Amino acid sequence: MAEKKEDKGKKISKKEQNKILRNTLAFLAIILIMAVLVFVFLNSVRYYEYEGVKFETIKEGNLIFYKTTIPVEFNDRSADYNFYLRTKPSELKEVPFNGNLTIKKIIVFNPNKELDCDGDGIIAVANIVQNLYFYLNASVIRDENASCDESGRYSLINIKKSDVTEINQVGNSCYKISIADCEILKGTERYMLEAFIKINRALNKSS
Repeated sequence: MAEKKEDKGKKISKKEQNKILRNTLAFLAIILIMAVLVFVFLNSVRYYEYEGVKFETIKEGNLIFYKTTIPVEFNDRSADYNFYLRTKPSELKEVPFNGNLTIKKIIVFNPNKELDCDGDGIIAVANIVQNLYFYLNASVIRDENASCDESGRYSLINIKKSDVTEINQVGNSCYKISIADCEILKGTERYMLEAFIKINRALNKSS
C-alpha cells in the first residue's frame, strides 16, 4: 500500500503538464524567431537595392564583388548580363552626381594616365569601356582635344584628378569624373551606378 501512495505522488498533474508544454512551445517559438531574424540579417548583408537596382554580394577568395544583373536581347534571345563592382553600393551613392545622365551611341571617353592607382585605373576603364559601353552597343573613341557637343551628338567623359571625388555634368551629355585620393574605382563605378538606374527604369517602362 505504501508503494502505491508513493507512485501516486510522483505523477505530474495536468496543470504542470500544460505548463511544461507551454514553456516548450514558447522556447521553440523563440528559436524560430531567432532563426528568421538571422536569415533576414544575412540576406540584408548579401543583397542590396538602390533606386531599383539590385546587387548581390559575392566573395571570391579575399575579394568582394557586388553583382547586378541586367537582361539583354541577343539574336532574338533573352539573356542575363552581369556587372561586378568593387565598391559597396551604399558607398557609391555617397559620391555626388550633379546632373542628369544621358548616354549616346558615340562616346568620347578620356581616361587619365596619372590615375593608374596600383592597377585600379585599368580595371576602372575596362569596367566602363569593355562592359558598360559594350552592353549599350556604343562606339567609343578617345580624343583629348574633343570639346562638348552642345547638340548632343555624342557623349564626352573626361576623368580628372581633383580634391573631391564627384561627377559633374558640364554640358549636353558631357561629364567630368573628378577623382581624389586615387578613388578611381569609386568615381567610375558611381557613373556606372547612375547608368544602371537609367537602364533599369527604361526596362521597367517597356515591360
